[in-house]
Amino acid sequence: MKILYIVLFIIFAVLAGAWYYMAMEDEEVDVDNDLQEMNLRIEFIPEEGIESQEIRVVNQDDEIMFQLTIHELNQWTEANWNVFTETPEVGGREVDPGGFGFFDRAAAISRDNRSMIFSVSDYAVATTVSFLIVADIKSEEMNMISKPAPGSVEDYFWSEDNSLVAYTLGTARAGGDFLRTDDVIDFERRFILNEEDILEVLDPDQEMVEVGQFMPVFKDLEWLENRLYFTTEHPENDEVRWSVDREGVDLQREE
Repeated sequence: MKILYIVLFIIFAVLAGAWYYMAMEDEEVDVDNDLQEMNLRIEFIPEEGIESQEIRVVNQDDEIMFQLTIHELNQWTEANWNVFTETPEVGGREVDPGGFGFFDRAAAISRDNRSMIFSVSDYAVATTVSFLIVADIKSEEMNMISKPAPGSVEDYFWSEDNSLVAYTLGTARAGGDFLRTDDVIDFERRFILNEEDILEVLDPDQEMVEVGQFMPVFKDLEWLENRLYFTTEHPENDEVRWSVDREGVDLQREE
């Protein structure tokens, strides 16, 4: 009889554990579904000016779903600065990991409403370096992209599967000097395009313009069927439409 009780107890414990696991899994799915159904927006505090000291994600009922101050971010960046294999520099000096003064105004929520990408930047000697952070809106866990970006982020575009983010970068020379795509699952840079990549297709013999004299002005980014489409200037004509694969290796001119 004692053995029977033990067996029944084990069976009950296993069933209870399985029920609890499924309940927690269902609750996780429900929370995710709730997020996907919400109309989320990003707010910067203060709203006026560029030096925002706080970033928030707010739903349609004005409830705060995610909140982070620049002080809290500085504490986090100081603790996680070892993500970089080389110490980041700007204008010949090392970046202070706890010295960011405000959030950059470029930020975007993923298509499934689970994540947000935003940045902070440092500036010296007409040079800007941006540091990109991906935040889980529900858990508030954050990760930094392992390579800083050269310039100021102008706009973000999430891929359809929410695994990649493409964005343009403006520098002291011009807006849209670079186009970059980051993997927001592994938090690594996937690829970056600049004027040399464009001129290699448009003007490989430098008959129209020399490298260093052309401003591509990357813009009009759009993800379609695992390719990123975008527009640049042409050295002699108006504009050119392009597409590139997710790895950044199959750059094609769209006729």
